[in-house]
Amino acid sequence: MIEHRIKKIRAYSKAMIRRLIATDLKIEMLRPLLSDSDVTDKWNDSYGAHGLELLRMTLYFDLIREMSAISLDRSSKAPSISNILDLLQSTELLDELQKDYCKPSPISWVGDIDEDSKKFWEEKHEERDRKESEERFKSHHKKSKKLFKELKNSDIFTKIKRSRNKLIAHYEMCNSDDGARMFEPADFDLKWGDPEEYYNKIKPIIVELVLLTSNEGYSLDTNNSQHKTISGEFWQA
Repeated sequence: MIEHRIKKIRAYSKAMIRRLIATDLKIEMLRPLLSDSDVTDKWNDSYGAHGLELLRMTLYFDLIREMSAISLDRSSKAPSISNILDLLQSTELLDELQKDYCKPSPISWVGDIDEDSKKFWEEKHEERDRKESEERFKSHHKKSKKLFKELKNSDIFTKIKRSRNKLIAHYEMCNSDDGARMFEPADFDLKWGDPEEYYNKIKPIIVELVLLTSNEGYSLDTNNSQHKTISGEFWQA
């Protein structure tokens, strides 16, 4: 049973980091449509401007939908920050993850070392390595919970959650001077830069959770550099 839960939480964390990487690419694909006149000026005073606005809004709302799901989705099969932190409330699961995380790294010996010396230094290394690993593991757990708590108390979290619930997930309507209408981004004080701001808040939480559950690191800066190149070459074509 515990083996299944370990596989589940690790699968969730890997799926979550993959979605985060895909979100970063979407942000870079949207960026030129917001701030690069070399890309957008070609549609000035043309019917193509309507297509430009459609692309902007489609990418924008997809980012909000995606990041809401990554951070808030409570479906039992959803790889989200909320679900992973809920799973980590199990002391049994946390202890098993810590045992695996804290396995000492092997020592490579060079030269002719007697067995007694090897045993002595291996025991010393194992003790030190396990202690340092335990401290890192607890730090990942503590930091992820702290950052998520701060996120939920932020204004950007409230805006993203409300817009996701009313504008994207359910397509609710509201009353206005002109009668009933669909909710619009302005109703939630949403700005063009909000998805990127939210991304920058969930990114370190996800990094900590992936390290905690799988002890794996990802070169997100390298991915971002590649995404900038992809976006630049696409929009300049």
